Amino acid sequence: MSGFAALFRRDGAPMAEALPDRAEAALRARGPCHWRRGRSWAMAASAPLAGSADAMALVAADARLDNRRELIAALRLHPGSSDAEVILAAYRRWEGDCVRRLAGDFAFVIRDDRRGAIFCARDHFGVRPFYYALDDKLFAAAGLTRFLTALPAIGDAIDEQGLADLLAGGYADGAITLHRGVRRLPPGHSLTLTEAGVWIARYWHPRDVPVEERADAAEGFRALFAEAVVRRRARGDGVGVMLSGGLDSSAIAVQATQGFAATGRRMPSLSMMLDDTPGWNERPFIEAVLDRGGFDPRFIDAADHDPVAELPALLDEQEGPFVAYNASLSRRLYRRARAAGLTRLLDGHGGDEVVSHGLGRLNELAARGEWRRLWEESAGIAGIYGVGRWSILSPYLSHNRYVRLARGRWDRIRARLGRADQGEIAGASLVEPGLAARVGLAERHADRSIKRSARHSERDVHIELLTAPQQGYGFEVLDRMGAAAGVAGLYPFYDLRLVEYCLSLPSHHKLNHGLPRHVLRQAMAGLLPDPVRLRPDKYDFAPALADALPRRRQALADLVGRDRAGIGRFVDMDAARVALGRLLDRGRAVDGASLFAAWRVLMLAVWLDRRERVSGGWSEIIEREAAA
Repeated sequence: MSGFAALFRRDGAPMAEALPDRAEAALRARGPCHWRRGRSWAMAASAPLAGSADAMALVAADARLDNRRELIAALRLHPGSSDAEVILAAYRRWEGDCVRRLAGDFAFVIRDDRRGAIFCARDHFGVRPFYYALDDKLFAAAGLTRFLTALPAIGDAIDEQGLADLLAGGYADGAITLHRGVRRLPPGHSLTLTEAGVWIARYWHPRDVPVEERADAAEGFRALFAEAVVRRRARGDGVGVMLSGGLDSSAIAVQATQGFAATGRRMPSLSMMLDDTPGWNERPFIEAVLDRGGFDPRFIDAADHDPVAELPALLDEQEGPFVAYNASLSRRLYRRARAAGLTRLLDGHGGDEVVSHGLGRLNELAARGEWRRLWEESAGIAGIYGVGRWSILSPYLSHNRYVRLARGRWDRIRARLGRADQGEIAGASLVEPGLAARVGLAERHADRSIKRSARHSERDVHIELLTAPQQGYGFEVLDRMGAAAGVAGLYPFYDLRLVEYCLSLPSHHKLNHGLPRHVLRQAMAGLLPDPVRLRPDKYDFAPALADALPRRRQALADLVGRDRAGIGRFVDMDAARVALGRLLDRGRAVDGASLFAAWRVLMLAVWLDRRERVSGGWSEIIEREAAA
């Protein structure tokens, strides 16, 4: 694993000789720690820092560049130059515009004494985390929050906005964190700091990619996809691949074996087996991929999966509550990988967002009145979401003037009669009203989805997916999880050239003949077995969570009934009781909003117990039950 950190005294005061032990330990948990220090600054990274002996320009980077060869040639560098050296040379040539020429995963800080500036950047999609704290006296940046919160000048107070966001189901913007005074640099942004102030600028946006019709879209996709996998597979030994049986992981797995057998080796694969989850058995899909050959398979039995028992450890690793409902399964997989000697894992994360299901195409068809084609295409989307075709199709019928008028009239009648449907528990309703008011939660979480516009297109939906705050946040969760096991994730779908190619495609390449992500399925023809390539659904992790929570029925009821963890400071207890009641009554059939609300309440209770060292609290109950 890798990381970086940087400290700069803006007031010119001398830097302390030594860091607090907890801060130093947080960095060293990532591996080797190479420090460079000056009178009022200190910089560190897992790899040696790049820069001149007089430190006039110095970079601390956590990076893996995809276009290093092109940059080395353009900058006339030694072929063995490190990624940090390439980044620094690019900065010296192009200054802040260097980020527009970098491709790959990176987060870095450059100290530039010539310009009297500090320049920082995070990669286009946020694969590498970047957090910072800034006030009149100090600027501190790092790839992990635990380093920053261990510094006395920053501390570990709770940020109310961040906590309210997580209770509501996810961050409303790309900068807020759970820790007061700690911000995240959003993906695709740079930060410049001088004596005059700080400037945060976006250097890349999906909307800047033009749309282009391509007669050979599948062939182009397959070539770029193959390059993306090879680039991530190539660097050293210890690489394996996650294989879930879904379209994304299977596509990466079979692509990763291409040319690998010629080396006399087989590609290690890891598969989580959930045979006992009713209605979901991925084994046939996994075995169909393995039958293609070239794999050294490893299977992880999840029959004893208990996310509640693992919650205390997960909260420690994630440094607090988090939004990732299948995290305990992923954690198990990472740890099994490390035990098998694997230090890097190819991961299909992001295939949905990068290729896009083509959901916006449905609105395009409805707007043009192509009802028969709309009916055909809705079948594929219904399969992905596990619902009936009519529920997918129905909202788009409002493009018909008469349907729209009839629905409006019916809604007004139902409202007057008091028969409006009782919706699911909204995430924001779980937050204690006083807290919600203080942080302006309703306004910040107001539904501004592009799909509310009757004129939205597939391109609009695709761009919204790739720019959502959850994009960078998801990588942060994965980064912390991998770091705890000593395993780095590799994400071929988030290759810049591949992403821009997918963005450039018209909507019919994303949803066509009822097949979402059509270009990917076409590109995998002959490589993936058809039962996997054409499968209309994907695994749903919610049932496993819905099974685990009711095992603590009495404890859960006690949690919301007596508020033994003091969560009432942050949670609307009435909403929590409704969510829990639905979960306990309906079990596996519970709606997702209630299930995930109950999980977030439980997570908060355990975290507060551990944070405030509550004796006999929820954390101890769970640990005692897990041991039993």
